[in-house]
Amino acid sequence: MKKIVLLGLIMLNMLSSFAQNEVDVLRYSEYKIGGTARSLGMGTGIGSMGADFTSLWINPAGSGLYRKNELVITPTIYFSNVDAVLNNYKSDGFKDNFNLNNVGIVLTSPTGNTNGVKFVQFAFGLNRTNNYNQLISIDNMNNTSSLMTDYQVNSYGLYPDQLDAFGSDLAWYNFLLEDTVRDIYGNLAYTSPLASGGVYQQLRKDVWGSVNEMVISSSLNFNDVLYLGGGIGIPFSRYFEESTYTESDPNYQIADFDHFVLNQYLETHGSGFNFKLGMIFRPTGFLRVGFSYHSPTWYSMSDYYHSKLTRHWEDRHTTFKNSPEGFFDYSIRTPMKIIGSTTITLFKKLIISADVDYINYSNANLSAPFTDYSDANEQVRAIYSGAVNIRGGAEYAWKNTRWRLGLAHYDSPYESGVNDASRMVYSGGLGYVYRDYFFDMAFAYSDKTEDYYMYDSRLIDPASLNTTEYRILITAGVKF
Repeated sequence: MKKIVLLGLIMLNMLSSFAQNEVDVLRYSEYKIGGTARSLGMGTGIGSMGADFTSLWINPAGSGLYRKNELVITPTIYFSNVDAVLNNYKSDGFKDNFNLNNVGIVLTSPTGNTNGVKFVQFAFGLNRTNNYNQLISIDNMNNTSSLMTDYQVNSYGLYPDQLDAFGSDLAWYNFLLEDTVRDIYGNLAYTSPLASGGVYQQLRKDVWGSVNEMVISSSLNFNDVLYLGGGIGIPFSRYFEESTYTESDPNYQIADFDHFVLNQYLETHGSGFNFKLGMIFRPTGFLRVGFSYHSPTWYSMSDYYHSKLTRHWEDRHTTFKNSPEGFFDYSIRTPMKIIGSTTITLFKKLIISADVDYINYSNANLSAPFTDYSDANEQVRAIYSGAVNIRGGAEYAWKNTRWRLGLAHYDSPYESGVNDASRMVYSGGLGYVYRDYFFDMAFAYSDKTEDYYMYDSRLIDPASLNTTEYRILITAGVKF
């Protein structure tokens, strides 16, 4: 019963409304650590290893292990492929992207002390923490419902001038919702020539954008045993979504109807603030343990959106209506995160390092002045849960080369029985060190499968989306 109720809450779509909901919360709460090629080659499980620029985003105490200044830059090539299956209809979407994964500098200052604080570090940089680039393509023959069925449900009891200006009102104008009637209770209801299905459905959704976080961090080295660090993060988010949804009558059974096309566009820009605190303890030369705390991120977001619905009639003439342009400002608070780490060094050649982090997605929150988000926040609490993510890897040094392997498992953010969406990341890399210069390359492959509903999950079967992502990173750095 719980599964049925929760499935009824899931609306993983942007076809019925542009209102902010639990999907927006998850989008900005999940993360894909970018960083250097070295860190990715080791599965980004480097929270207690330190002396890598990615430490700033995992455990800021990691910069405490630097003894020299360092400058790094990491360009990246990204590929995404989404395979969709719905009622035995298969389709796929491919997209690529070139970006700057990170760039930054660490400045190290020795204090000259033989005891106490030996080094102080200051670091500044930019790192990509999420990449939204993907193309979703779904096909389906639906003999039981239509998007218009969803519009009927959501329009029940409303007068025509109260319909959603970005969805059902466009359908009403094009006679896809019509014949306003009163039911036995006296409430307004709507009929539709498509309500019983018999339509071929196609969705093409092009998504792009990213989250890049600027970090200012500082750390201290106490006797090469205890390292403390803290930093301020300022993330900048850009999200774009352009979708084309089509329903057609392949069997010519719906009078005066050939097909309709719904075009929608969403653009979101935002910035936020968070802070990170961390420590690393080195009881022996071969063992390090670490702990870090990531505060929630407090985002200020701005949405811009519009839509257009065009109906193609059977006699080949068309009618259409554009929505108004929509603008809305709101806030998102993401959940906090805690990370525990351990690193073992053997024979001064082999490093084995791993991180475990915990994040409770149900603690995220939507808010805006004069807007009631109680329903959306209740869905966040009902659908999402706590997740334990495990990342780890190894590096072997042979002469001037470094050989790396990594593995990471990102737990599903959903309650059990609602959706899966867990993700595996497999990675490997190679590095070369020459005096104070280093060059690293890494390759990462990730895979996840989740359910996706084109509209209300109570009316349509889910499409199974299998998303595979590939990243190729090259890091160039110099110590000075």
